[in-house]
Amino acid sequence: MSAICIAPPALLAVDLSLIKKNMRIDDDHMDDLIELWADGVIADLESKIGQHLMPQTWRITLDSFQHLANLPHPATSVVSIKYIDTEGVERLLDGSQFTLIRTECYSQLVPAALWPSTRPGAAAVVIDVVCGMASSPADVPANMRLYILSKLVEQFDPQTRTERDTVQSTFITRLLDACKTYA
Repeated sequence: MSAICIAPPALLAVDLSLIKKNMRIDDDHMDDLIELWADGVIADLESKIGQHLMPQTWRITLDSFQHLANLPHPATSVVSIKYIDTEGVERLLDGSQFTLIRTECYSQLVPAALWPSTRPGAAAVVIDVVCGMASSPADVPANMRLYILSKLVEQFDPQTRTERDTVQSTFITRLLDACKTYA
């Protein structure tokens, strides 16, 4: 199984204006660098908690439907499911043939009856799915926004670098504990 992001989020999980305010930056000359760092911190956060914050589209490629496990979480919709049948013909699976199940800890697809048979070999099933827990930065939980803001200050402010193992940095890291998905 492979999973790649084919359409990244259009918005940061924290407004750029709030990031700049938190970092005490008044002008725009560093906006592109700040956004790049924010993207990296957010990607690290998503990896740590096993969830995606803002809407993004992922492509999952599988050898067969039997290899289908959990989707990127939390999945909000399925764009398409394509598969190569036993005769080598690419088919599009109709939305009535599956259900997207999303719980607090995982997202998965369940067939209405049975998954169709696929040709033997690699990359017989391709699923495009949209995932993300928030539609706007204001919808991102406060502890995650605080984590992002704190990590950005930690990266940009040289004075905080010598104090990374302080009570404050432990607090920052622990902000994500309640957000982790164990599936």
